[in-house]
Amino acid sequence: MNNLVIQRLAQALEHREEVALIIITQTKGSCPRGAGSMMLVDLDGHLLGGTIGGGVVESKAALEAAKCLKQGVSKTVRYEFEVGSSDPQKLAMVCGGEIEIFIRVFKQANHLLIAGAGHIALALYQLAKILGYTITILDDRPEMLTRERFPSADELIPGDIVTELKGFTTNENTSIVICTYEHTLDEATLATAIVKPNRYLGMVGSRKKVALCFQHLEAQGVAHAALSKIHTPIGLDIGGETPEEIALAILAEIQAVKYNRNANFLRTHT
Repeated sequence: MNNLVIQRLAQALEHREEVALIIITQTKGSCPRGAGSMMLVDLDGHLLGGTIGGGVVESKAALEAAKCLKQGVSKTVRYEFEVGSSDPQKLAMVCGGEIEIFIRVFKQANHLLIAGAGHIALALYQLAKILGYTITILDDRPEMLTRERFPSADELIPGDIVTELKGFTTNENTSIVICTYEHTLDEATLATAIVKPNRYLGMVGSRKKVALCFQHLEAQGVAHAALSKIHTPIGLDIGGETPEEIALAILAEIQAVKYNRNANFLRTHT
């Protein structure tokens, strides 16, 4: 059974799920499961695989693991079993033993997905790496999307940007920045990105380009409410026009959204 738990954990990490692994590290007396038994739970404490004995101890551990996940903290917890005990620290189980569990949380790092590998993408990648982002870059130009150019990127995904983005797994920790080399490609990429889970979605472009793009997307059935959430024109209004300055404005906006701060977003300017 533990092998299945490990396989499910690997799957969760591959798909950027936030999960907690619960492992029995010690037992004393009579216990429903022995040391080494595992189970895996999600952010809501739902069981994804494995068991540490079922019943009240499993429910209690799952809730504790969900709390640890939300806090981003791994820790050791001990449970004692005693039928009819009034002690809130003891669980009503007939076996009468004691277990120690270790809860290991797997929180997803802040993830930055950049569509395009041009000058702005390069500067954005360099700045975001300093802040510890996990970075994925998509581009269909092999001469631009290279390890020499992006040595510390976590993933370089070559091929058609729209096709690759459709099959890519994002979550609520993902920030998406669209800065391709062509307006029509930006628009097609945005149409794909808008339906994917994200914390932030922004696109480089002038107000004229943005207005035309939104007009096209609304004609395709994209709701105005969805379009109003897109950060475009992108970045904070801090001035500058070089790729590095634009990248700084973009990353500052991403950070403001991450921490739910009011900021001088360019998209709110008339």
